[in-house]
Amino acid sequence: MLKGAIIGFGKIAQNSHLKAYQNDGLKNDVVITSVVEPLEINKEEGKKDHPELNFYSSMDELFANEKINFIDITAPPKFHSQLIQEGIKQNINILCEKPFTLNLEEAKITYALLKNYKKVFMPCHQYRYSPIWQNFKSFLNNNNDDAKSLLQFNVFRPQADPGGTNFDPAWRTDKNVSGGGVLADSGIHYLYLSQWLLGKPKSVTAKIYNLNHGEYPVEDTAIVILEFEKAVAEITLTWGADERVNNARLVSSAGSLNYEGKTQLFKNINGTEEIISVPDASNKAHYFSLYISLIKEFISKINNSQRTEDSIEEAFDSINLLTKCYLSAETGKTILLNDE
Repeated sequence: MLKGAIIGFGKIAQNSHLKAYQNDGLKNDVVITSVVEPLEINKEEGKKDHPELNFYSSMDELFANEKINFIDITAPPKFHSQLIQEGIKQNINILCEKPFTLNLEEAKITYALLKNYKKVFMPCHQYRYSPIWQNFKSFLNNNNDDAKSLLQFNVFRPQADPGGTNFDPAWRTDKNVSGGGVLADSGIHYLYLSQWLLGKPKSVTAKIYNLNHGEYPVEDTAIVILEFEKAVAEITLTWGADERVNNARLVSSAGSLNYEGKTQLFKNINGTEEIISVPDASNKAHYFSLYISLIKEFISKINNSQRTEDSIEEAFDSINLLTKCYLSAETGKTILLNDE
């Protein structure tokens, strides 16, 4: 059985990661034995709620006391690069929450260290495991070679999700901790998802705004247009909506897919419509199921000593594209990516 430690014990660690490891589908293959949590009040509360876990204040303390197979990094983005590098020094397998690093400078340094790393590294790009986006991928794979597509994502939230009550609950709106606003927080999912579906884009055009949260020092709204060889993708994100909603559509001359944000996906090919049952993408319970699938793949790669160059490349590409989005928004120009 593989033994692991969670690094950073905030909401995502407790509500998604830890519960996933304890799921019946995983608990016979992996166990979380310990947690690194530098915030003393979080550590003490964690001990009360999870007496089965060993809590440490630092990575050094963890590795001085435990022999583990992997670390699962769930700390805010500000700490990702440093924690990945500490994991590399310990020659340990690494799972890391998105975004990969805080910025492109850190991403380049971390990527160079991981490029020839012999252990498994995977980013938490869990959306690809959703039946919703797997249906989109299947549709594109079966698309007519000559058909070009328009892909649209809409992600609406009333506000930035708060962090844990003890750690600054507004960390998502602190660029020095999160890397940006809604584009860095939610948008990073749809940047890597777009590339997973369509390949690497040729150009990016982005606009960012603060529409309804003047108290946020970062953008609460972003619109991104990605141009691909055979497709255009538009990503619209906001923390300034009246409710939590996700929807998406994919259209081409070959047919269409329309996801209206609940539990049905409408597929139309040659005038024949099919209704496909899918999870509600805006439901937090759906996120939990995706982590189970993600961790299963992570465990499989560890057990089979698989190289993870594609995962490392994908993690870097997502930060690179995010950086180009902010550059486009700052300069008001379309950024060409052909030479990347």
